[in-house]
Amino acid sequence: MAHSSRMTSLQRREQLIEIGRALFAAKGFEAVSVEEIAAHAKVSKPIVYEHFGGKEGLYAVIVDRE
Repeated sequence: MAHSSRMTSLQRREQLIEIGRALFAAKGFEAVSVEEIAAHAKVSKPIVYEHFGGKEGLYAVIVDRE
């Protein structure tokens, strides 16, 4: 039987935070899109919205952690 390598919800959330942090640092908030974040994570845009409600929510989590 094939082993599934799907991430848990928590792992996916952490992955999105790390990708978001890198993209925001490199390009700035305005230049980054949800589509770009999703593409880097190899997920669909609704996954980003499901976890953070949009890039504003993701950005707020990142700023909160700094």
